[in-house]
Amino acid sequence: MNPNNKKVLDIVVVGSGMAGLNFIDKYLQNGKKINVISPSTNLNFKVKDKKKIHLLPSQMRGEYKNISNYFRANTLSLKTNCKAIGSLNFGGLSNYWGLQMDNKIFNDQTSLKKKTFNEIKKNFFFFLKRFKIAGHFKLNKNKIYSNNFYIPEQLNKLKKIKSNLFFCTQPILGFSTSEKFRGNLNNIDEKKQKLTAKNIYKKIKKKKRITFHNFYLEKIEKKRGYIELYCKNNSKIKKYKAKKLVLACGTIATTKILMNYLNIKKEIKIKHHPRLLSVFLSRKKLNYNMNFTPSLLQIIFNSSKDHFTADLRPGNKLITKSIIDAFPIMKPFEFLINFFRKRLIFSNFLLDPKFSNIYIKKKKNNFELFSKEKKLAKVLKEKNKKIYNLLASSGIVYPFYRTFFPGYGADYHYFGSVPFQNKGKLAVNNNCQLLSSKNIYIIDGSVFNFRSNRYPLGIIAANARRVAKYLSK
Repeated sequence: MNPNNKKVLDIVVVGSGMAGLNFIDKYLQNGKKINVISPSTNLNFKVKDKKKIHLLPSQMRGEYKNISNYFRANTLSLKTNCKAIGSLNFGGLSNYWGLQMDNKIFNDQTSLKKKTFNEIKKNFFFFLKRFKIAGHFKLNKNKIYSNNFYIPEQLNKLKKIKSNLFFCTQPILGFSTSEKFRGNLNNIDEKKQKLTAKNIYKKIKKKKRITFHNFYLEKIEKKRGYIELYCKNNSKIKKYKAKKLVLACGTIATTKILMNYLNIKKEIKIKHHPRLLSVFLSRKKLNYNMNFTPSLLQIIFNSSKDHFTADLRPGNKLITKSIIDAFPIMKPFEFLINFFRKRLIFSNFLLDPKFSNIYIKKKKNNFELFSKEKKLAKVLKEKNKKIYNLLASSGIVYPFYRTFFPGYGADYHYFGSVPFQNKGKLAVNNNCQLLSSKNIYIIDGSVFNFRSNRYPLGIIAANARRVAKYLSK
């Protein structure tokens, strides 16, 4: 087989996650055509990393082969003290996300122009309308998006508490709603309405203008007037040539590709929100019949001393099954866990990214993901006591709770490796154009430095739509 493809393509998108698909959706609206590099699941790598890949989110039960494929294809190795993961499937990690987005967007990108930030907010507003997403969002004094959902009264009363230390708010949830919704999450058809890559793709029009290439991107090289892409799928090898390359591979894979491209040998820090898992025992039942019930409420501490967020979500089937998977010793108590399931409140506690502890560095022909030892679990548990004290003093939970630190990177929020207007090779301008290569654009979480925004997938999607509009002119 001749691996060379002589035709120079106008634009190539690498990745089919939330960023990539929203870019495609917006780009096609201007009558354009587009090429997409995205592998299917028919890769034949052997699963070697099962022991290292554990404590997966409940939505990813049984995905060891998929995750192993991601590491093998991207020539990534994982140190035991780092719990970062990725997915090579169509949609990437967006198939497994926790389904919540911030209902307020903070401009915590210090070098981002105000005009650019406002464009992101506008595209976020249009993104919500485009997919009829559940939640509430205020763009300005005149534009309000409201498709809100009801929450139990014992949680709703937290929103009424006035404090200088924190505030409580409902998130935006990743469901495309229908007429049957009417604010009740129990009316959601999870399979059809969950905002996954598969369901987003169903809503994209003019699919005939999309050409998918069943490969993963191995490396890129700069040529005169274009970027050459070296792609593989098992034993198949193919080269593509692109006038414009749009990387939407997810932060880890994008960073690895650019480090290889720019010959960066030093370690690069990948930012994230260190996470603590908690479970509380509710005094009242939370009657939800969903397979995976998302967060109903966010508790946000946003002071200079305390900068963290905790969400509250009811117990559900996937979470309880994951508890049994992670802790086989609990198997005899499975019936009891399921009995109390509607009285369980689970929480993801997310810390400031200044505590990030994931690094990537090239070692020979491989890239290693690792963490540097930090005693972070203690910090997380101490701050989590504030959440418990709030819930207990409000009469919401019994005097009982348990916490678990899943490890560095187990929040799966990866960002900040190629930030706006950074000094050095790894940086983009306000249009997400790589400063060191005008043919390359970055539209995933790599370009953002989230601090106040804890649930960034919606902002990433909005920014991808903004860049698509810019490039389609």
